[in-house]
Amino acid sequence: MAAVAVAACDHGFEPPNEPTTGTIVADIQYVGHPDAWPPESELRELLFIAMRFVPRDTSDFLQLNRIVFSDRLAFRVAGERVVLSDVPTGPYPYAGVAQKFGGDPFDWRPVGLVEDDGGMFVVTARETTFVTVEVDFVHPPDFPPDVP
Repeated sequence: MAAVAVAACDHGFEPPNEPTTGTIVADIQYVGHPDAWPPESELRELLFIAMRFVPRDTSDFLQLNRIVFSDRLAFRVAGERVVLSDVPTGPYPYAGVAQKFGGDPFDWRPVGLVEDDGGMFVVTARETTFVTVEVDFVHPPDFPPDVP
């Protein structure tokens, strides 16, 4: 009878796999709300994104397996909170809010970056990582970023 129970078990005496995901909670504030928002023609989409690398140009946005992103963010609000669950664990050196400003697939730019701890944060298994982003449409961050 014991042999049947052991044979029916998928993993034998191995410990269960460790979870490899965590959660990101991003608090986003829009500087100069409501006056600083761009015109509708330049506001096609807003997303919170977290990258497992520092991008060199917009073609790096095609590395979808190394990026997590939110659903569309609300327009013309003072701020909002975004929760991304089941995010792969590990370091995220580049994260913030990206704006799609035109019709070309590469018409994206950062409009606010995570500033906590220099922008780098780490998602830990079964933990929640909190970050803040100030979005400034008038003075967006440089892109591509300066990296050594």
